[in-house]
Amino acid sequence: MAAAAAAAEADEEEEEEEEEEADDVEEEEEEDEGRGSEVEEGEKEREGMRRLAKAIERFGEVYERVEGQKLRQMVDLEKQRMQFAKDLEVQRMQMFMDTQVQLERIKRGKRSGSNGEMQFLSAFYLLLA
Repeated sequence: MAAAAAAAEADEEEEEEEEEEADDVEEEEEEDEGRGSEVEEGEKEREGMRRLAKAIERFGEVYERVEGQKLRQMVDLEKQRMQFAKDLEVQRMQMFMDTQVQLERIKRGKRSGSNGEMQFLSAFYLLLA
């Protein structure tokens, strides 16, 4: 979800940058028209290279931000996974301990019941004798 938000933000930033770049190009074309043939072909080429380099640099910055956000999201997901595994193990151990306690209570109840019956029978036989 965060990666999608980061990608959307990156897309918006790229669109804004493209709009700014288009505005810059329009301004330069208007300036070029005013100067006529004074602008040399070499200057146009250098300006084009400069704009290309700037666009590549901005793309790199956006890419780094997106990748950084993706890495942070992966770390958060791994932390959540580890916490879930820990909670699940604690729950499993708690259920195991509860089962052991219940079994022990059942065993004690049977032993006490057997002893109680034996004591009752012993007392009954003494009365009869």
